[in-house]
Amino acid sequence: MWLLNRNIIGFLLVGAVALSSCSTLRYATKRETIKHVYMSPVTNKTPEEGADIFFSKAADEAFYTDSRFKVDPKPIPDETIIIKPTINSVSIYSVGYNIYDQATEYKVTVTATIKLIKYGYKHPFKVLTISAYEFYSAIGSPAEVEQRKKEAIESAAKKIFRELGERLLEEKNGKDN
Repeated sequence: MWLLNRNIIGFLLVGAVALSSCSTLRYATKRETIKHVYMSPVTNKTPEEGADIFFSKAADEAFYTDSRFKVDPKPIPDETIIIKPTINSVSIYSVGYNIYDQATEYKVTVTATIKLIKYGYKHPFKVLTISAYEFYSAIGSPAEVEQRKKEAIESAAKKIFRELGERLLEEKNGKDN
């Protein structure tokens, strides 16, 4: 009889531990949703003049015009996620040539590191490196080619921020990359 009661008590203790650990797991896996974002100024680590301006313009288009995001003019404690973009590289190389072996088309690849920092904290909770590319024509006057190059960099920046926005929305919905 004593042995039977001891087994029942052991079974109840194991059941209680299992139930308490399940509730602990539920709280441990609860994800925090992204409610608000704040755009930090862009850092340009490249020799490409004006790349930070293109990135700022692309960020404004991606976040201020998208109704799915609440962009705060001033960060709100415990709610705002600060987006801190850094342009790491802008590489340009020729990909198309004419019959005289002159470059007629270029590919520009832009790589950026984006830190997501919860307002009030010093260290990011997530760091993303995103790259995008675009092509532009080298036919025309030097001023026209330079303008197309700038447009290609801006277009690549828009792609980077669109991808960032989608990743933030996936994070908000509880999915992880």
